[in-house]
Amino acid sequence: MKFLGALTLSAFFAVSFSSNANSSQPDTAACPGDFYSITMPGDAMQCQRFDDNMPASLVFHTPMDNQQIIDWYQQAMPELDVISQFNGRVVLAAQQNNIRVVISPDNTGSQIDLLVIDTLLARQ
Repeated sequence: MKFLGALTLSAFFAVSFSSNANSSQPDTAACPGDFYSITMPGDAMQCQRFDDNMPASLVFHTPMDNQQIIDWYQQAMPELDVISQFNGRVVLAAQQNNIRVVISPDNTGSQIDLLVIDTLLARQ
């Protein structure tokens, strides 16, 4: 059931990306070095923040393929484990389930959805 919740959030963000594509340009910002306690790769681009309310999220693109970004996140944040894989998407989560990283394949790399479920458990 937790996987379906994560997949639903991921689908929401994917729809968010595609609906913005129909307008002139997506509302992107410079990518931060981290998002709450989640480390960001240096090649992150096209960042979109959704952090007015909890759960907070940030969506970005990286030229790394899925396996490269999975390896990168597991090295940068060893507390993240693969909790599900479905249809090319991989979900990493911290043991407390306060942080989720959803990795989706893209024609030119990967789309990453960072989800912070609870700021009391995640460092800011």
